Amino acid sequence: MRALRIHSYGGPEVMRIDEVPVPSAGAGQVVVRVHAASVNPIDWKMRRGMLASMIPMTFPRILGRDCAGEANGKLIAGVADARGDGTHAEHAVLPEAATAAVPAGLDASAAASLCVAGLSAWIPLVDIAKVRSGMRVLVQGGAGGVGSLAIQIARQLGAHVTATSTQAEYCKQLGADRVIDYRNEDFASAGPFDVVLDTLGGEAHVRSQQALKTGGVLVALSAAPVPPHAPRPDVRVEKPMIQATRERLERIFEWAATGKLRPQVMRQFGLDEAHAAYAESEAGHGRGKIVLHIS
Repeated sequence: MRALRIHSYGGPEVMRIDEVPVPSAGAGQVVVRVHAASVNPIDWKMRRGMLASMIPMTFPRILGRDCAGEANGKLIAGVADARGDGTHAEHAVLPEAATAAVPAGLDASAAASLCVAGLSAWIPLVDIAKVRSGMRVLVQGGAGGVGSLAIQIARQLGAHVTATSTQAEYCKQLGADRVIDYRNEDFASAGPFDVVLDTLGGEAHVRSQQALKTGGVLVALSAAPVPPHAPRPDVRVEKPMIQATRERLERIFEWAATGKLRPQVMRQFGLDEAHAAYAESEAGHGRGKIVLHIS
């Protein structure tokens, strides 16, 4: 089979399409014939070695974290174990517990786009912050892969949603009540918010704490390094593990199949075009999700 592999940490030059044996499943695993796989920031961060201390890799390594495809005659989607080979290949091994059946009404590209990104929005808002009707929620990076889903989830939960983005109309179409162009306005002054979902890190993480009300929750995903600062003692800061479970994936897929959540697949590339797909992801500031169409 063909697979996108790296043989060392580095830039785009370390990626190449290799011919490798089809993998076999171990206990509690399933082999998926991959139809589609999304490109997530974690993919190129792992390739660069930015996550080496948390997710050490041995080489060669197949890139990619999530996918949708055929297994045992059914369309399923899920997330690969980050400690092993990934999903940017014609076949991938996934933990069975980190997969779910794709319901009618969703195709492989849509399902793949909802795995890592969907979980990265769902876990912070639903499981950790427990967003409910009437809350004020700030979504950082509202037009991105995670942000575009987070806006929709928060809105469905009844929250008043503010997003930071340079793409105001797009975010409003997703359900944002207000969009702040961070180039012209300080989002911290738009608070206080009950919940902030920080997908950016860096200085934005520090200012996100300032935007919270007393007792508010800041949920931060891995992004730019956070500069030293004195944390606010009256707010809660959470840095969740984004772990795929069948129950979570089933709920996300159900929301998408019933129209509560609209997948945001904006660009699709073939496996041979993986370099272009990664370059677009690394450039940032794009809308929605990038997906590799593999078979």
